[in-house]
Amino acid sequence: MHISFETNQLADWNVQSNGNQAAASIQQDHQSSTEYLMIQHTSSYRSSVSKIIEKLENGYYTLTAWTQNSGGQETCYIYAESTSGDTRLTSLPVSPHWIPVIIRGIEVRDGQCTIGLITEANEGNWCKVKSFELVKSDESYELLKGGDISEMPRIEENGGIYKDKHESKDGLEILKAYGHNIVRIRLYNDPGNPDHWPSNQLDARGYQNEEKTLALAKRAKDMGFQIQFSFHYSDYWTNGLAQHKPHNWKELSFVELREVLYQYTRAFMTRLIEQGTVPEYVSLGNEIQGGMCYPDGAIANWPQLAELLKAGYQAVKEVSEASKVVIHLDGATEDEKYEQFFGNCERYSVPYDIIGPSYYPFWTQASVQQLVAFCNKLVARFDKDILLMEAGFNWSSVTGAGMRGQLENNGPEPYESTPEGQRDFMYSLMNGIKQVEGGRCLGVLYWDPIMIYVPGVGWQKDAPNVVDNTTLFDFEGNALPSMLAYKYNN
Repeated sequence: MHISFETNQLADWNVQSNGNQAAASIQQDHQSSTEYLMIQHTSSYRSSVSKIIEKLENGYYTLTAWTQNSGGQETCYIYAESTSGDTRLTSLPVSPHWIPVIIRGIEVRDGQCTIGLITEANEGNWCKVKSFELVKSDESYELLKGGDISEMPRIEENGGIYKDKHESKDGLEILKAYGHNIVRIRLYNDPGNPDHWPSNQLDARGYQNEEKTLALAKRAKDMGFQIQFSFHYSDYWTNGLAQHKPHNWKELSFVELREVLYQYTRAFMTRLIEQGTVPEYVSLGNEIQGGMCYPDGAIANWPQLAELLKAGYQAVKEVSEASKVVIHLDGATEDEKYEQFFGNCERYSVPYDIIGPSYYPFWTQASVQQLVAFCNKLVARFDKDILLMEAGFNWSSVTGAGMRGQLENNGPEPYESTPEGQRDFMYSLMNGIKQVEGGRCLGVLYWDPIMIYVPGVGWQKDAPNVVDNTTLFDFEGNALPSMLAYKYNN
């Protein structure tokens, strides 16, 4: 079932406003001669327009509309609500141009649903919407929205305090209240061991070791979060440049390495299951575009890398068949890198469930729309779902210590390094995720949302915190406006 309709009759819409003047009007786009619905705020108030769509076949639908938006509002989103009360939301990205906005997974049970637009805004703010299209897709959709919380215990134990509207609260409770539904948790083999390098570069209290990781997973699962669990297969951070084997794996032959990786993965997965913290998603390594456990599993020796990935996959599935296995690379939008890597996964019969790119406008120098095009290519080529394993954006040009952070700038995205700029980027990213064909992009895990500024606490011993200007909390620990992107997208 496919329904299209324009917004050319204001009488067709229910208009409500707590302001002194009705905010809604029908205007004409002089370039296209089409008409659109506009909400123009002449003072600060809440305004809404809604329309009941009837005689629908029951099932799941996708709603698309074209919008323009001045930005600056406290809230501004389109929604679709079923008679059961289930409401789907997508916040309107800031744009002076007409862009598509999409809502997925609208469930119709009794032949009708209500669609609408809600804004809470200030004088001078405006938004426009036209050309609604409601298409029966028969696809449910859950937007995964969260981030890595691995550093939260260390931040808390060193005096960091999380706040919402200047009121101190549990950091996880704040994330949940704003709509986060998944957390990423990473595991190191033996972090902080003073007798081994690079383990000794991390805090000697062993944050992100097995016991502390189990405790954090239990805390998150008890609060209702899904878990994306990341095995680093190292005593230390891993990425494309650093894939140091754990110190007690260094002297193993490759056959022994494959076996110990399998046994280690299986054993820790078993511990997660036994304490009731089944991870819905499990990644084998972190940003492994260059391989893992160098030099044995480097991409220079793809057959061995394939064997390590197969061992990890087998271990996960033997313990938890339902857990989806993610392969995580950096450089979202780098087509050749992904073609080569996942083409080799095909060549060597490496099993996996989900492709997990990292996307930072600074590192990739790519826009959200370029990301959408990239994801569509991946889906068409490899027929796998996508989960953005990392994303990040500056809300300040400098860190709490007054230095430049990890991200020098925000790439080609037109948003400034301000709290409002970060919020508007996240509005755009959330909408972009939902634009991927077939709803095949599952969501995003932000990096690092909770590693707030605490004097003396950095990414390793005697090193500064280089991400506290990209968090979802400010230097004082207060939730930033970017949290609204989690609240008004589902």
